[in-house]
Amino acid sequence: MNVAVVRETQHMLSKLIKKTPLPQKLLNRPPFRFLHDIFTEVIRTTGFMKGLYEEKEMSSENIMERQSKIAFLQKAIDVVMLVSGEALLAKPAEIVAGHQPVKTNELLQAIAKCCLNKMPSNDAVRKVLGGKKVDMRTKASTSRSQPKQRAGAKQPNLYQLLKIQVENPGFHLLKG
Repeated sequence: MNVAVVRETQHMLSKLIKKTPLPQKLLNRPPFRFLHDIFTEVIRTTGFMKGLYEEKEMSSENIMERQSKIAFLQKAIDVVMLVSGEALLAKPAEIVAGHQPVKTNELLQAIAKCCLNKMPSNDAVRKVLGGKKVDMRTKASTSRSQPKQRAGAKQPNLYQLLKIQVENPGFHLLKG
């Protein structure tokens, strides 16, 4: 784990929260309980993401199942991306498994940045609670009722499509 990333996280979050200690050991591979404590303390002290979680979700004892942990983290990621306008590559399932400490620290830094810049989260919270989900790759809002792509399936980007068209003169992107 990159020590500079952890120090930046400590520096930014220490301006916002005092109750939850931010030891390097826990930030090197943040466990869910630690992240939950940080999120709830940020909500309590700054009001950022206020209303995102139900009362029972504000207590970590009520979030023990893997899927509920993933859902808890996904809501925060969606709000932060809507508020900041920046893509976050943190994946909740990977965070819960402890596999993305750098991306987890980037999420914590993005939360701190939104708070320090006094960016309002009310609209984003309403959108997320209303079923909006942010596409991690494009930052575009989508409805949760839209069909999901197969896991691991990737959509070709414009560059790849143009490359296919150049390499295959008979191939047409749009048939009319």
